Amino acid sequence: MIISYNSFACECECTGDCTFKGSSSGAGFVALVKVIEYSDFLDYEIDGYNKKMPFSMTVEVIEKYIGSETRKKIKIWGDNGMLCRPYIANFEIGNYYLIAPTIITETTKSGKENDYDFFACSTDYLSVDYNKKIAFGEYTKKRNQVSLLEFEKEIKNLTFKKTNWFTNNSENQFYTSDTITLFKILNRNDNRIELNDILIKIERNGGKDISELTFKSKGKLELVDTYVESWTETVPPKKWKWKYNSKNLNLDLIDDRHFNSSYKVFSIERDNLIWGKDKENEGTKVYLLVLKLKRIKQ
Repeated sequence: MIISYNSFACECECTGDCTFKGSSSGAGFVALVKVIEYSDFLDYEIDGYNKKMPFSMTVEVIEKYIGSETRKKIKIWGDNGMLCRPYIANFEIGNYYLIAPTIITETTKSGKENDYDFFACSTDYLSVDYNKKIAFGEYTKKRNQVSLLEFEKEIKNLTFKKTNWFTNNSENQFYTSDTITLFKILNRNDNRIELNDILIKIERNGGKDISELTFKSKGKLELVDTYVESWTETVPPKKWKWKYNSKNLNLDLIDDRHFNSSYKVFSIERDNLIWGKDKENEGTKVYLLVLKLKRIKQ
């Protein structure tokens, strides 16, 4: 009965990119981990498994690729026969995995707040041969393996050319700040997100003024300041250029008066928000790439 109910509960149809590359590209936390121990166990048997079924596992974070998680060890919860998660018995103690889990936001019998879990209807973990540095599983629809070196290069790849970002500009002239946080909407091609683009950006910024940065070809940078109170947009009179060094993660902002601010990207994170949720609408999930930069030269 338990397995039958679990099968019913996990009936799902994946309409997007549910490969690991797709899951990790929008995840808030992506890491290489090693399973240390099974931490919690079910107090009943699972049909087809002749041992006591583990309900959670503790893993060591070997390498963090994306996210603000600072703990060296985290706990991941699995299925109890009635949840849409993989069983923890699928993960072997001492083995390595690439993971893109979901954080648990409240404590229940199925897990504790700030721990993690997986979703059974998408690929959010891959098994890793640590000696060969290769991950195996559905990386893309056409590839069932990827080297850790290639994966790290892809997941951390930053492209500014022909992209649009926004940042807090409540105190005006954000580019004189010692630290800057840049946001980029990852799924902006969604029709609802595209129509409400500026409203979503302002909501993410807590209703404060923002500046939008559009990185054009040939190093041209367009700036537009949006002031919420007067609901006006202004374009700074200066002409701006940009330059990015992908090796050392340095971003230079240069105006026509040769004012040069050089920033280093020290954090790459992911975030999301639900836009337009009300009694009749579940809302649209907006995925964000978040860069934190620190001034290194002016």
